[in-house]
Amino acid sequence: MKRTAALAASTLITCNAIAAEVTVLSGGAVKSAFTEAVKAWEQKTGNKVNATFAPAGELRKKIAAGESADVLIVPRENVEEFDKAGALAPGSKDLAGVAMGAAVRKGAPMPDISTPEALKRTLMETRSLTYMDPTRGTSGKHFDESVLPALGIRDEIRKKAVLGEGGYIAEKVARGEVDIAFHQMTEMYPVQGVTVVGPLPKELNKVTVYAASVMKGAKNPEAARALIDYLVSPEGRKAFLDKGFSAP
Repeated sequence: MKRTAALAASTLITCNAIAAEVTVLSGGAVKSAFTEAVKAWEQKTGNKVNATFAPAGELRKKIAAGESADVLIVPRENVEEFDKAGALAPGSKDLAGVAMGAAVRKGAPMPDISTPEALKRTLMETRSLTYMDPTRGTSGKHFDESVLPALGIRDEIRKKAVLGEGGYIAEKVARGEVDIAFHQMTEMYPVQGVTVVGPLPKELNKVTVYAASVMKGAKNPEAARALIDYLVSPEGRKAFLDKGFSAP
């Protein structure tokens, strides 16, 4: 009995000694899927993950100010930028992609956004809307600098837009502050009180692929690589696919 207790205590000490805390800086679009995948990884390994989620623009400011972590998850298009800044170790891996869409308050009539013409009509008729501040997030930059100019209505729509600063901006719709939200779809599905209308028309949509990288100066680089390897494994990626992401 004593030997069994001693062995159990020894095992616990050993596990605690090798367990690591992996810190993560990540774009907000992957929050729900990442959190789900991490639960299983923590149970398997005994390691812990401490993640901070923010728009890409906010992450850029944090890293420029000297903040670091073991893992950085950002849109693939931003990886080269952070790499040139000397923030990343080689070997980033693509996790999953997410398209942009729209959401309205639960119970509200479903607007037509199925074609560019229908989307334009919906935008002109809506009283108010929200999308991410273009200086802070990938989806807002695309909506403001690509979608609205393509439809020829940027000035008109900007006048009635309430820009989102981060997080689940569709909550503004749920609270009745605006009529419709345009954002990455995976950041609207978790919001209670809204209905996701669907994706933007294919011609105007943007599928953002998120990639994970080990950061230079990572305190736990081996555990960081192990976490990334798990996230791109069939088991880890399933959490992303189940939350509305597409395979990269």
